[in-house]
Amino acid sequence: MSVARELWTGVALDDQIQAASSNPVILDGQALAVWRGEEGPVRVWEDRCPHRGMRLSFGFVRGETLRCIYHGWTYATDGQCLAIPAHPTLAPPKTICASTYPSETRYGIVWTKLDGGSNGAALPDLGPDEGWEPVRSLFVHAAASPVLEALLNCDLGQQGPVHMVAENAAEVEIGPELRVLVAVHAMDDERTALHAVARGPRAASERAGLARRLERLRDDIERA
Repeated sequence: MSVARELWTGVALDDQIQAASSNPVILDGQALAVWRGEEGPVRVWEDRCPHRGMRLSFGFVRGETLRCIYHGWTYATDGQCLAIPAHPTLAPPKTICASTYPSETRYGIVWTKLDGGSNGAALPDLGPDEGWEPVRSLFVHAAASPVLEALLNCDLGQQGPVHMVAENAAEVEIGPELRVLVAVHAMDDERTALHAVARGPRAASERAGLARRLERLRDDIERA
């Protein structure tokens, strides 16, 4: 499945991206570095240093900068190169800049899109960002289309139908005290990730049970 470049896609749970870390993610075949500074928000970049093409997800974070592991080229949060260790007195040209993508952290999920413009639908409005509990991320050896179809027809213990809140995200109401949001993340034509969060008084206590139901959904999809 090739995702629309202007479509916001959940690519990780917020609590999976630790402070001062850089993490590899694949979206529609595009390698991304999802990183967080010591204090700031999560950022999403192309997983490639402009110097020699080394993966920035292998790099390390110092403060609110990301440093390539190969030659130590250091980048600010906007992608601009700040320092080149081999030339400490050189002010890096403004043309040296890592490729960045828009990112938002909403409902406990990190979202990005490959089109950096303002095209496409906004993120769904599901109320306050606070109060969403991480359930888990899991990976399915299947394309996104059959995963979406299976999700729409799955049994997570809900009392009503699964509601699509975006082209690649679904919300399930499991009684009056529990809502589950599942973001469908097309990694490539053969792999899809699901990122699930829950909200409500029962969210923490039901977390393990919801994770098991999602694992059964994955197993059913892969057996089909």
